[in-house]
Amino acid sequence: MTVDFKFLLKEPDFSVRGKLTIEAIAPLSMVASLPGKYYRSQPEPTPQMLYGMIENALGWHISVKERNELGKKLKKKFGTELGKSGVGFVSLLQFHLRFGTSCLPPLLHFDDYWTQHLRGGGFIGGSRNYDNRLIPLMNAQRGGQINIGDQSEEKGFSKDPNKINDFKDGDGVHVNVVRDLFPQYYSSPTPREYILPKGKYKFVVETSNALAEMIGEAIENPAAPLYLGSNDGWIEAEWEVLT
Repeated sequence: MTVDFKFLLKEPDFSVRGKLTIEAIAPLSMVASLPGKYYRSQPEPTPQMLYGMIENALGWHISVKERNELGKKLKKKFGTELGKSGVGFVSLLQFHLRFGTSCLPPLLHFDDYWTQHLRGGGFIGGSRNYDNRLIPLMNAQRGGQINIGDQSEEKGFSKDPNKINDFKDGDGVHVNVVRDLFPQYYSSPTPREYILPKGKYKFVVETSNALAEMIGEAIENPAAPLYLGSNDGWIEAEWEVLT
């Protein structure tokens, strides 16, 4: 879908008030910033999350490069730095859409484990996925017959790529021999807070007539499934023009 974003350079118009109603159809984990060892959820979506949800409904799935270029034009036009979320998301709607009074439903809180994908050298023990050519070697490693590590060749860890198929008990295999046959991340179960709203979120929204119509059409027939927070936080949304 091709979108003409020139309308974003027009002067903001907040003459239309609408109501955005959101119902969670799965537990939500709305983490506002990059955390440490615990992912704490916000009790309600932040403005940046709502911007992102609406852009997702509109189908504004554009590259980081194009988004940055549009952001520079908006900054130049309005003379203001663009706000961004704790994870770096910059919304293109922020000068033309603002959120007012909200209705927060009762919440049920619980913790669960979430698989975090981490890049680095610990992939041997952290990833369950690897090329099937490694199965004999990995079985031998798990059985204690060979060792895989990042020690030097002087310490007996061979960098010979043929070691994948030609190894014997007691061999040391350098991690670089198998690196390209693993995904370049490993999985780390991380405690994460989830919330289950016992009702609907309701937000008063101010925007222009043109954008209100665009949002109404997008919410009625979204370009992609709608979610808040983690991408398994599925929601349903409704849009109503108030004035």
